[in-house]
This record gives sequence, structure tokens and C-alpha cells, in this order.
Amino acid sequence: MRLALLACVALIAAGCGTAHVSTATTVAAKARLAPATTATAPEYQVGIDGPLSVSVPGVHVEYGPAERVADDQLVLISAAAPAAARIATLATEHPTTLFVLVDAPAHPPTQGNVEGLVLPEDEAALLAGILAAATVQGEATQTARVGWAGPEERSLLAAFTRGVHDVDGRVQVLHAWSSHVPAACKEAGLSLVDAGASVVVAHGGICAEAVADAAHEQDLPALRLSDFELPSVAATTVVRDAAAGMTHGGENVVFGIATGALGIGTVDPRIPTATVVRARTIAATLVHGATG
Repeated sequence: MRLALLACVALIAAGCGTAHVSTATTVAAKARLAPATTATAPEYQVGIDGPLSVSVPGVHVEYGPAERVADDQLVLISAAAPAAARIATLATEHPTTLFVLVDAPAHPPTQGNVEGLVLPEDEAALLAGILAAATVQGEATQTARVGWAGPEERSLLAAFTRGVHDVDGRVQVLHAWSSHVPAACKEAGLSLVDAGASVVVAHGGICAEAVADAAHEQDLPALRLSDFELPSVAATTVVRDAAAGMTHGGENVVFGIATGALGIGTVDPRIPTATVVRARTIAATLVHGATG
């Protein structure tokens, strides 16, 4: 398991690769949209609803509510956009448009013109662990500590811990479970700080914001999984493929670290840029050492 995850990390700085199509959610129906070639429609038409940025040569992109851009050939809807909850209805009303839900799986992906674009959270947690460990390495304290706070998610904690210990097995990983209520999340974050954690991590949403508040009150850095997710990278790949005539309607497509859609990028400014660069280097070195 560790070697498989580490093999992905090696490509953090190498750019985008090929997305993995989840065979568990593949259905027979496919949406195949050919790129526009006529003189009256020289560009492939793409609509975007949500905080995504896409630029592909030969593609015309318009931003706006999904209902307004629903007649474009391809429509990307961020999981954070209100229209995400209506994607099945939109796909039924506009059967010739391919709708892509970005940063979430389609449930279930049975419509031939609906595609889910998934960024694996366990891989984001692994990267968070690598950066957290790199941040606390070399501290003067006898035992360097990092912490995970928020609702109980043991699989993500395990991936985070794996990333930490792949960098330095001496770093102690603390955790404090809480409800989703912001006050409880902040209390969990404060308990980690009181226990000596120098970096705290939380999954996301308002809970992660509360955990970050707890850390920032002590001038300590905080991380959330969204810090390691680059949905616009995945969206750009989907648009480029669709404009070339290759789509995955009726499927959930996984964009992991190897595709460049997950990586160590812009994070809490309390973490020095040099440390961020070093974390990328550590990740690459670990992989080369594991693979020979």
C-alpha cells in the first residue's frame, strides 16, 4: 500500500498524467461528443458553474449558472455550486450536453451524459502528512507533534499518519475527534495545541475553519485537504479530452496525484516557502528510494 501511494507522489512535480477510470462505476452508456469543425462553430463550447479556471486552445469557455450554460456541449459544475444537487435533472433536460460534476462522484453515475470527477481524499491526506512532518522536522522540542482534528474519519487519519511517518517516524501524530459543530471543532484544535502539536490538520468546511482559528490564535499553521486539491487541473484535462472527442459519460473518473490534480501547492503562509519546496523534494526522494 505504501509503495503504491509513494509511486504516485513521485509525479507531484512532473505534471499531469492519465486519469484512472473507476471500473466499479462504469456503465455501458457513453456520451461521445465530437469536437466542432464547421465554419459556423469553430470552437468547442464549454460552460462552467463554480470556482474553476480552464483555458484550452480551440475551446470557448463561458462562466455562469448551470441553467444558463446548459446548452453548451460540455458543462462543468463544481461540487460546491448549488447546481451540483440538480445535475441529474439538468442532464435529463439537456440530453445532448455532457455534465461533469467536479470534485465529487456522481451518485449513481447511471446517466450517459453525466460524469463524476473524483479527487481522492486519502491521497490529499497523505500529502498533508508529508508537509506537516517536513514542517516540524528539526524542532528543538524532544518530541515533534502534529495533530488531526474533527469528525472521526479513521481512514483519512491513517493516510495522514502514513505521510507523516514516511518523512520521519519520530514525529508523533495526535488526534482529537469532535462533532461537525464549529465550536466543538475549535475545542478539538485547541486540545491538540495544548498537547504540543505544532501543525494541525482538518478535513474541510466550517469545521476546518474553526480548527484553523484555534491554531492561528497561537500563531501555528493549519492545513485542510482542499489545500492539496487542484480541481481546475482535472477540469482542464476533461475539457481537453472532450474537445478531442474522448469523454467518460456514465462513469466516475479518479484524478489522483499522478495526474497533477493533487499536489503540495499554496498552503498556510505560516509555513515557509522553503519548507513547502523541501516537502516536495522529500516526497520525490521517498519514491525514488522505494522504487530503486
